[in-house]
Amino acid sequence: MNDPVIAKTLEVPGGKISYQEGGRGGAIVLLHEGIADRRMWNREFPLLARDHRVVRYDLRGYGSSTPATSEYSPVRDLVALLDHLGLTRPLIVGPSVGGKIALDLALTYPQKVGALLLIAPGYSGMDYDQVPGGKATFERDERLSKAAADAWAAGKLEKATEHLRELWASALTGSALALFQAMVRDNATEIFEERSGRYETREGEPAAKRLTEIRAPTQILVGDRDNPAMPHCANFLARGIAGAKVQLVPGADHLLNLSRPDAFDTALREFIERHPGAGE
Repeated sequence: MNDPVIAKTLEVPGGKISYQEGGRGGAIVLLHEGIADRRMWNREFPLLARDHRVVRYDLRGYGSSTPATSEYSPVRDLVALLDHLGLTRPLIVGPSVGGKIALDLALTYPQKVGALLLIAPGYSGMDYDQVPGGKATFERDERLSKAAADAWAAGKLEKATEHLRELWASALTGSALALFQAMVRDNATEIFEERSGRYETREGEPAAKRLTEIRAPTQILVGDRDNPAMPHCANFLARGIAGAKVQLVPGADHLLNLSRPDAFDTALREFIERHPGAGE
């Protein structure tokens, strides 16, 4: 996996979480997307570790973490990792599915979150009525997602990956595209069959109904080459979370840190400068 430091494991109910930590300073926890694993932060991890304590880990069934075989909570997994490492109020970077977990963490365990930098985040309780255009806004998402699922069911992983690229990674080229393709290939069972997702449980009411309860400083990044539904979802979240801002990043797709690494670095640096107390 070309990891800069040796991975460690944390035992959690029903499995093991694979994680890495490095550096000293304000704490940053990097979650990953549902079409990736912790390798999506291969570039950022060593850079951030120069002056921060940085943690990244694989969600259940992704990368080197074991798949779930019984009910589990991604939020409780994250809490277990934070407690194990003695992190009290880190800055949580949550892209896509990682954003959904970060939001649920901020609602269920608000004392565990210093700040939220969300990238095209999902959220529990998502509904068509929450965005302009309703169901029609998600037509491209649903069409390409179904095409990818059908290709996977037919044993055509390369074709399935290409459909996901069209939907989520249209701006990637070169080594970034190769990394995306490798992460899809290596995590295909989790991505296409929800091997662990079928056992996932949530604590409390969906985030969509509780956004006004979030007190952590929040910024949302979304690319203008992402799935067209994502900016609408980001705006829905920003309307509900006090003080939250949405930044549209030109030329970025769903894997924003891979398609526009310069824009991600700038946004993260400026966010940290505005909220120096986050990251304990």
